[in-house]
Amino acid sequence: MSASVPVHNAALTKVTKRYLLDFSLRLSIFLLILFLYVSNPKILDFTSPSGLSIPLALLWVMMICSMLVQLNPKSHLTKGCMKQYPSGYRPVKQYETVALKQAVQAQNRGAKKVALLWFCINFCFGVLYHTGTVIRSAELILLCAFYFLCDLICVLFFCPFQYFLMKNRCCVNCRIFAWGSWMMAAPLLLVPHWYAQSLFWTGILVLACWEVRYHQHPERFWYGSNQALQCSNCSEQLCRYKRIRPKHPL
Repeated sequence: MSASVPVHNAALTKVTKRYLLDFSLRLSIFLLILFLYVSNPKILDFTSPSGLSIPLALLWVMMICSMLVQLNPKSHLTKGCMKQYPSGYRPVKQYETVALKQAVQAQNRGAKKVALLWFCINFCFGVLYHTGTVIRSAELILLCAFYFLCDLICVLFFCPFQYFLMKNRCCVNCRIFAWGSWMMAAPLLLVPHWYAQSLFWTGILVLACWEVRYHQHPERFWYGSNQALQCSNCSEQLCRYKRIRPKHPL
């Protein structure tokens, strides 16, 4: 089964508008964190005995909320995230179970590549943090704010994981859509502080819920068995700013 080429309406959809607004907010918080890093990096030290600064608290709240909202099956997120719930599943009649199994295997191979790559990169950041010479808490916060922004860059504009490793056609069909929660908090893994650990383990909770549902109901995650993920039935058009892959192997 092949996916049709998406046709975009001139007007932006509600989902696209919502994600563009979220992108603007994340860009603003990143630029604020970047400005503080350049001008006064001490204010980004969440381990300081003096407590959290307002920018640090704002970043924490925004990241936590972006994670927890994915646990709500009634949230107004894209179907790329909501496909994990029964409400996001529109079954294809008599879909091929063998094809579904092959799609799952291909998706899992891509997911393992992404997980290994991301863990290795951020483990190195953690090790450098513990040496105390190259990376400190301010650099980790800047990195998290950057990842927080990149999470939506991947959804709206370009995703290197999608294009080079996962090779799915769009974010709606992405096997690892909800992985963004733990990925953006990954630099904080090795920091023994409540600020870091609360973000990281909340991301792990979102990841665990996603993975359990994926393994229990893989048919919800593949366009060949879920009509809601097919281009012809897409009402969100989040891919309007992306270069679409010519083929849809998954």
